[in-house]
Amino acid sequence: MSRHILALAAITVVVAGAAGQNRFIINDRTMDAMWVVHDLNNNGQIGEPDELHRWFDASNAAGTPGPQNPTCLGIRHDGLVVMGDQLVVAIYFFRDLNNDGDALDAAESRIAADSSNGSGAALTFPSGVAFDSEGTVYVCNAGTASGPDVIWKLQDLNGDGDMQDPGEITPYVGEPFFGPGNGPYSPQEIAIDANDVMYLRNSASGGLSGVYRFEDLDGNGRADDPGEATTFFDSTNASGINVTAGFALELDAVRARSMYLIQTRSAVDELIRLTDFNGDNDAQDVDEALIVYSTGEANFSPIDVVSLRDGRVLLTDNSGKKVYVFTDTDGDGRFMSPGERATYFFNSGSLVGDVRQMSLLPIPGDLNCDGVVNAFDIDPFVLALTSTPPNYPEYYAVYPGCDALLADANGDGVLNAFDIDPFVTLLTGY
Repeated sequence: MSRHILALAAITVVVAGAAGQNRFIINDRTMDAMWVVHDLNNNGQIGEPDELHRWFDASNAAGTPGPQNPTCLGIRHDGLVVMGDQLVVAIYFFRDLNNDGDALDAAESRIAADSSNGSGAALTFPSGVAFDSEGTVYVCNAGTASGPDVIWKLQDLNGDGDMQDPGEITPYVGEPFFGPGNGPYSPQEIAIDANDVMYLRNSASGGLSGVYRFEDLDGNGRADDPGEATTFFDSTNASGINVTAGFALELDAVRARSMYLIQTRSAVDELIRLTDFNGDNDAQDVDEALIVYSTGEANFSPIDVVSLRDGRVLLTDNSGKKVYVFTDTDGDGRFMSPGERATYFFNSGSLVGDVRQMSLLPIPGDLNCDGVVNAFDIDPFVLALTSTPPNYPEYYAVYPGCDALLADANGDGVLNAFDIDPFVTLLTGY
């Protein structure tokens, strides 16, 4: 370790201005592919074709089956990409081992779980992916005629690189909450906050649309025991918002106890921010739900939302096959003023056939978020390691658009001196 510490200390840098999180993966079920869009020049827009390339498809050197109908996407802060495919009936894992910007090379992709898994877990319609503070993978399954509504917990207990063995997929939220089989719920995206509380976007009718909160209070490894599942937001909210169908749920990267969801109500698409202002574990109180953007325009079908550390919000539009970016330029907490919506990815060449799920793809070690790992990341790396967990206010005061967890270079979920060696490896390549 001493050699790397000395090497780190020996490099002097001038802190560069922070750019912003700017690399993302998009699921494309038309082209049977996954794409990367990367704003390399930090101009706030994806230039084509140079800032667009394939992340994964059937041409991969690992021989992994190509995607046919990707229905969920999640990316862990250490770069593990998880995708669920409804037609393949499988959960995929990806890692860009050679840092060339894709998962097309040998050993970079694999089926982590499929219908043959030894746990007998149904993966018939994976609709959401999330990770807890230890990096454990959770997958939501929307019930079908051949599978139940359930949120699965996936653990590689024997270290063989998959979750195919008996007992490696267990219910985290199951029949005690959803009821047996394919019941009245329509579970979609899930999210887990820094306190390991899980949230679920439910899109069912009959008064069940909304967001539900799950917390494993007794530590038994699941969150559907009495008192562990509660309503976070539904149509009984005191803000007066009628909750309807929608898929997306995204934690607000800037505001505490906040999240975004999308819904369509009377032909009007709405982006809603929920905030638990009074700390009572729901967003049902007056002014805790706010419509931050709405439009009734034709040929606009919002599917997913991504919240960034600099306050911007990205929205995928599968009718126009575009990605929009929203910026609160006047500070009113909404994105309704002129100029606050812009096109982030035009897809002008129609290379991407389907614009649905989208997730931030971090660059491990890129602590100033300029899109590369180099000497300019040393100062922000040190600042992240010396900031106060779990919110790292000292780091974010200087780099508000970046991600302190990218300093977790050894992937153990903790920022400390043990990250120095692997960070220097990222920096120097050895």
